[in-house]
Amino acid sequence: MPIDAQKIISIYSSAELPRDQKGIIGIFGIYAAYNYNEFFYKVVSNAIMQISKQEAEKIEDQLYQAVLDCAYYTFHGARTSMTWKQEVSPMIKTPEDEVEALVAFTNVFGIGYLEIVELVPGKKLVTRVANAYDPGRYLEEYGPQPKGRCYMFRACTASYMDLVYGPPFPRGMGTFKCEEIKCRSMGHPYCEFVATRK
Repeated sequence: MPIDAQKIISIYSSAELPRDQKGIIGIFGIYAAYNYNEFFYKVVSNAIMQISKQEAEKIEDQLYQAVLDCAYYTFHGARTSMTWKQEVSPMIKTPEDEVEALVAFTNVFGIGYLEIVELVPGKKLVTRVANAYDPGRYLEEYGPQPKGRCYMFRACTASYMDLVYGPPFPRGMGTFKCEEIKCRSMGHPYCEFVATRK
């Protein structure tokens, strides 16, 4: 049975995320803050645009690691949830199916529609998104960028491979590295990410 991405998106997007009065979401074994993407964008862009290139690279590395932590734990929580076991697991027959299912789950969040371009089992994953939110905002406020700005999708792409092909959770995080090789903020028509083993 092939992965039905639209079914996965429909299942998860129809559910209301439980959050308290402070905007804290407790789901999939993590606690996350409920903020508009605009908040995230403003904090990151204002920080890295006002410091030296060397300092910006340090912040970007820390940001990538923070997003990787979030993605790794969130996706693990999703794939061990009751909804996943009942609705998604029956579709999964191979590790590659699980990667496809995790990508479909990511598309529930509404930050851009991610697709798999290439998947070499256990070695490499190439993903692409044509409508990522962040690159357009960087172009709008700062013009063409010298490097990719899609930290979220970059970390997500690595986390799929970490979870599926790395050591069992939680030791697998960081098994793969990911680079953004194309970005709309640099003038490309889409953003593209390549995850490979470290």
